[in-house]
Parts: sequence; structure tokens; C-alpha cells
Amino acid sequence: MHEAEQYLRNPDNPHYLYVRYKNKRRRLFINDKQGDIGIIAIGKRKKGHVFSDWGGIDKIFDKVADKSKPVESPEEINYKMVNKYQREAKKAGFTNPFIRHIAEAVPTKSLFENNITTGNRIDGQIISLQAVREWCGEGTYRCFCEAVKNHTPYHSGRFNFRGYDGSLWVEVYDKDDGYHQAGDLNAGFSKEYRDCLNGYYYLLVNERTFIGYDVD
Repeated sequence: MHEAEQYLRNPDNPHYLYVRYKNKRRRLFINDKQGDIGIIAIGKRKKGHVFSDWGGIDKIFDKVADKSKPVESPEEINYKMVNKYQREAKKAGFTNPFIRHIAEAVPTKSLFENNITTGNRIDGQIISLQAVREWCGEGTYRCFCEAVKNHTPYHSGRFNFRGYDGSLWVEVYDKDDGYHQAGDLNAGFSKEYRDCLNGYYYLLVNERTFIGYDVD
């Protein structure tokens, strides 16, 4: 991961960073809700677009640490993260191993230790179904919602999502297999690099929200 991306994804740092990109001083920022990193458009103060050309950065200007934030212990960080997952999972009208692990999580342990995620840089990142809807199209959105509502399998085709290949999926289980229980429903959103099977993977934590699970 590029040093600039690593800095922006650290929740203890400010949400912006100045860099020299294509011989100009530019401002990068991170969207907390979606987890995407963007760059402010030339001549604009607030509007920008998704940024991924890390190799084009020539220099990182002085980084400013946010000294107003108290240093949190690992236990406090774990508690906040687990609480975030539990808060979202309580809204779910379905269940699966992911939801059960969240409900049974020990607050002082990490998401990885609680077997909730693989322990990665998108832990805690949320992408709303509404945000996906704006890119996947109304047909794909409705098929996904119907599949979740009716507990039927579904796999969408790949669609453009902010410069990545996005896809939606739903899997259902009608009998116990030692891990899944009869009636379980798993669903998720994949955000992969173009023409590649690697990327970022989010699980449906309730009917309106995907949350970070794995990076490959």
C-alpha cells in the first residue's frame, strides 16, 4: 500500500493529505462512510473524484498528526469496532454465521479474534446498498433486494463501481452443514480491480448495509 493511502486510512490521522501529483500540489481525502480515497478537482474547493493513481505521486507534503485526539488503547479500539458491527447487525432480518459471530463477540477482542473478519484495512468500512444502487442499475438492485427478501440465490454480473468491478451475490442454506444452519442467508458486495479477481469484499450486515470483511 502506498504511504499516502496508508496515512489516509489510519483513523487517527486527519481525513486529508497534500501531495504533489503531476507537478501540482493536490489534496487527497478519504470518505469515511464509503472508504474511498478521492482527489479534489483542479479549481474546486470541495468537489473531486476517486483517486487510484498512486504511482503518479511525486511527493508527500508534511503530514499533520491530529494531536487533539487522545491515544486509545487496543481494548478501546476493539470495543468501538465490535460495537459498530453489533449496532448494524441488530437491524438484520436474517441470520448466518457472520451475524451470530457478531452477536457473540467479546468487546475487548479484535474483529479477527472474534472470527468476524480476516483483520484488514477495510474493517469497519460501510457501503450502503443505496450507494451500490446508484452504480449497479435499478434492475440489478431490485433482483438483489428480491433475492434477500425471498431467500433465493442470486449472483449479478459485474458492473462499474467507482472505477472498480462491482458485483452482488446472495446464497441461501436449507439444511444444517455443521457451520451454516437451515434458513441462513449470506449476501455481499465485491469491489474488485478491473479484469482481476482481487479486491475488497463486504458482507451484508443488515438489509441496507454492507460492512468490511476481507481484502484479497
